[in-house]
Amino acid sequence: MRVRFPVSRIVLSLGVSAAFALLAACNNNDVTGANGALARLTVDAPDSAASGQNFDIHVTAQDIGVQSIQNGVVTVTLPSPLTVVSLNAQSGTSASFSGSTVTWTLGTLDANSQSELTITSKGTTATQMTNLSVEAQMTATGINAGDAVATDTVTLMP
Repeated sequence: MRVRFPVSRIVLSLGVSAAFALLAACNNNDVTGANGALARLTVDAPDSAASGQNFDIHVTAQDIGVQSIQNGVVTVTLPSPLTVVSLNAQSGTSASFSGSTVTWTLGTLDANSQSELTITSKGTTATQMTNLSVEAQMTATGINAGDAVATDTVTLMP
């Protein structure tokens, strides 16, 4: 279960530093600053999926700061035996995949806005229950690799 808090209420109640520390701790996602831009990345996969059946993974990139994020790119890594069936990127962005890596090009993400990507995936034949971690990482001008990372785990059922 994910708990979502309105960022504006947290900032007003706790102050900026404490609010971002709380958001990062609650969501297992990094919140990072980049020249006045603050990025937040989330991955939402189902708790479990049946082997051979399609399921959706939702990735959300948010700019929760006062400056736009420039040259944003999100890389999503799907562990084996997950494969990409299709991608649905929000208008104004584009996504492609090669093997188990999805590259989602955000370009500019305006201040206080978000964009979403849906990855339809399928797990190939599983002979036993397997926990798989899907990871997303954002880079942009002023946001280095490893600064904005999010993961979620899906259990692939035989």
